[in-house]
Amino acid sequence: MELTAEIQTAARQLGQSLRQDDYIRTYLDVLEESRTNPEARALEKKMYDEYKALIDRQQTSETLTPEDTRSFYELHQQVQNHPLLSKRNDMLQMARPYLAAIAEEISLVLGVDYVALAKPR
Repeated sequence: MELTAEIQTAARQLGQSLRQDDYIRTYLDVLEESRTNPEARALEKKMYDEYKALIDRQQTSETLTPEDTRSFYELHQQVQNHPLLSKRNDMLQMARPYLAAIAEEISLVLGVDYVALAKPR
């Protein structure tokens, strides 16, 4: 489906409105803070690097022992317990239903699945 200028303008206005919404603004502020906090970034990067290393090992048919995965689960728990990362995740969980309801309304107006339409190509 080709996006008309009218739909593109409406989408920009929606994005601007959402950025002004207190609910979404709070999430975006916490998201930005988590991205710029060196401690939070380093902890999360370490966890994802560990995860990738485990996946890479599994894909080469290596059998992982519980000891191999212990480090990842400990890092995962640290990420979950980090105050800033925990707040970010909590805010995301609260924002998702709100954004899903907005997407559903848009889909009804457009007569197409907005979520599928909004995916990057």
